[in-house]
Amino acid sequence: MNSLKYRPDIDGLRAVAVSGVVVYHAFPWMIPGGFIGVDIFFVISGYLISGILFKGHAEGNFSFREFYARRIKRLFPALITMLVITLAYGWMILLPDEFAQLGKHVAAGTLFIQNFVFWQESGYFDTAASLKPLLHLWSLAVEEQFYIIFPLLLLLVWKKPKFLIPSMGILLISTFILNVVMSVQNSASDFFLTPYRTWEFLGGSLLAWWHYDRSHEDDVPSYRETLSWVGIILLGLGIAFIHTGDPYPGWRAILPVTGTLLLMEGGSTAWVNRTILSNRSVVWIGLISYPLYLFHWPALSFVHIVKGPNPKAYEIFAALGVSLILTLLTYYFIEKRIRHHKSIYTVPGLVLAFIMTGVLGGLISSRVISSKNHEAELSDILAASDETYMSKSMKVLYPSEHVALYETGAGTHATLFVGDSNIEQYIPRIKSLLEKPAGNSRRAIFLTSGGVPPIPDIREKVHPGALELLPQMELLLKKDPGIDRVVLGANWVWYCSLPVYPYEIHGEKFPSEKAKKEAFDLLRALMTGLLRKGISVYLVMNTPVSPVQDPKSDITRGFNGILITKVDPLTVQEFDDLYGKFLSGLKSCAEESGAIVIDPRDFFKKNGVYPRVANGKHLYKDSCHLRSSYVRDHVTYLDKTVDR
Repeated sequence: MNSLKYRPDIDGLRAVAVSGVVVYHAFPWMIPGGFIGVDIFFVISGYLISGILFKGHAEGNFSFREFYARRIKRLFPALITMLVITLAYGWMILLPDEFAQLGKHVAAGTLFIQNFVFWQESGYFDTAASLKPLLHLWSLAVEEQFYIIFPLLLLLVWKKPKFLIPSMGILLISTFILNVVMSVQNSASDFFLTPYRTWEFLGGSLLAWWHYDRSHEDDVPSYRETLSWVGIILLGLGIAFIHTGDPYPGWRAILPVTGTLLLMEGGSTAWVNRTILSNRSVVWIGLISYPLYLFHWPALSFVHIVKGPNPKAYEIFAALGVSLILTLLTYYFIEKRIRHHKSIYTVPGLVLAFIMTGVLGGLISSRVISSKNHEAELSDILAASDETYMSKSMKVLYPSEHVALYETGAGTHATLFVGDSNIEQYIPRIKSLLEKPAGNSRRAIFLTSGGVPPIPDIREKVHPGALELLPQMELLLKKDPGIDRVVLGANWVWYCSLPVYPYEIHGEKFPSEKAKKEAFDLLRALMTGLLRKGISVYLVMNTPVSPVQDPKSDITRGFNGILITKVDPLTVQEFDDLYGKFLSGLKSCAEESGAIVIDPRDFFKKNGVYPRVANGKHLYKDSCHLRSSYVRDHVTYLDKTVDR
């Protein structure tokens, strides 16, 4: 077994990986596939760690204690520094609920389960990715989970060498197939969870075996030049043509994984590796890639938190500058010094500091420790923002992966509510009507899917529930003959008047007039069909939605803290100017079919505005969902849908 050799071109590959990720996070339009840098890191990690493991086992001196001590000294100094700085700055500028979530993510990060946490949080109502300062730690969690499991698996098969490579090959193929299948069935699981990423590490592991067991690292055949060039081309194709929204990793990850393997197989003497990847400046970026990866995302995230989804370019550059300064200070004054420190107390000290950081995150998550922004003026804003759309006590079923089913009340007859979160927000009111002591003998069923309106054949690849919502409604109608009323509702203007997501219908993309006409025709046919079955149909129009309805729009953020301001309410004219024409068409569509129209605008309208506060209490949870307690106690316009 050969010794593990230092290769500057691999540090150069790290530079390519981290540069792609950083530029993608800062300016995603520049390199749409820059996030494949994470896949490059995974392959490199599999290669280097496996080389260490193979060598240790072959020489009979492998020690789990030594292996994990090296990992701790390598990872913990910069990670602890980043977590503490992120918490300190978060304490200054985050709201209590945001700070509590940050604490939760810190605690998860110190347990290396961050990928599971973000996987569980990847639903429709979740906070935007750019507002999570520790989102990037999911990849570190995946790496560490591999580092925990793979050495144990290797130990089991090492004494039977003939099974080593076949076992790794079978595992690689199996996890790759699982990854491809899962990329279609559940893209969030495929992206965040280790089993579907394992094949990327194993690709590096098999290359390490080829180099360090079979002594092929020093071979310099002419074909290696070709491999190196093909590798760099594959990485370039991945960066240029893989886009956000594509099912990923899936089969597309073959490009960065294969490209990385070919470049490493090309060897340090191939022209690309020797001239470009081994360039001193490129290698230097590779050497600081770990702390740079750790610091760049929190810095960018805080800019988005303070300045919103579209910060100025100079603000992005400033964030990158801050992250670079923190990177250099951490690398030269913390990471390098601790990593090579020989004291027997270094590793225990790092473990203790890491545990204390996790405990601090737990205390923040449980709100034992709050951010400094918890003044009384914020109390109702925070209370409104924290309210959920539904009662936790309701019975919840999942007839399909992307569709939820809630039921309340008792009785033979039932009202079926179908739509997105804007129909789901009415659960507290309906539940209170049907479950109070003097409630009537009627059931209510809510069939919902976030980001999906009850319009036949509407499609959008980020929201797979669009394929399932109405088919599930038809199945439910056949299964439950007691359903004699159907209520259709959604944040209609979100889909049909704003190009927020690329929703389309029969090849026509919203917000084109052709797509709207097609939607009206299909919706009219849906309602007519239900009426012909003897089912009463209600169509619930939009609540007045706008960014100013969000309680948090009262908050003015700065990089040094938070100020409370007063925002003018949404005027009826402003809302009609934006959406009046479309909503008039929607109303006509329903009336032509014979459905009963319920228009929340009539309920909310007052003196030419749509109030956002009543009796000192905010009415909304966010920009497009009503506050649950307000719905429960005051929103009466749906009461007739569950009358006897």
